[in-house]
Amino acid sequence: MKNKKQFKVGDKIIDFGQVYKIFKIKKEKVIFFRPYFKTRQNRTLVCSIPINNIEKAKIRRPISKKELRQLLKELSKKASIKNPINTTWPREILRLNEAHKTAQVLKTLWADRKDKSTSFTKSRKDIFKLTMKRLVEEVAFVGSVPLGKARKQIKAALEKGVKNDEDKKT
Repeated sequence: MKNKKQFKVGDKIIDFGQVYKIFKIKKEKVIFFRPYFKTRQNRTLVCSIPINNIEKAKIRRPISKKELRQLLKELSKKASIKNPINTTWPREILRLNEAHKTAQVLKTLWADRKDKSTSFTKSRKDIFKLTMKRLVEEVAFVGSVPLGKARKQIKAALEKGVKNDEDKKT
C-alpha cells in the first residue's frame, strides 16, 4: 500500500469500488469493516481481513478531493479508441482497484457506447454498469454527495468529453 499509515477505527477503505468503514481492529492484526453506503442487501454485511493481507487484496484508502477533481477532469477529455474493446481488458483493470484506471476504462467504454459504428453488446453493457458502480461510491464519498448526484457528475463529465470531441470534428 502506498500509504503505510496505520489503520484506525473510523477510517474508510475502498475494496472493489465500494466504500467501507472500519469499525473494529482486533489486536492490531485483523480489521473489521462494514459498507459505508448501506443498502437492503448489504446492511448486515461485515467483512474482515488480516492487516498483512490488505495489500494483496488491493484494498486502499479513498482518493483525495484533489485527485477527485483530476479524475472528473480526465473523464471530460476525449477518449481514444484505437481497437475494438474486448471484455477481458476492462475486467483486468477493474481488479487493480485503482480509481484513475477505473475512470479510464469507463471513459473508453462510454466512447464505445456513443460510437454508432459499433454495437454495444450485452457483455460491454455489463462491464460498463460494473465500472460505473465502482466509481460512483468513491466519487460520492470523496465529494460528500449522494450516490445519485455522483452518478450524474460522472455522466456529465463523460458527456462533456463526447461533446468536446464532436466540437473538434466540426
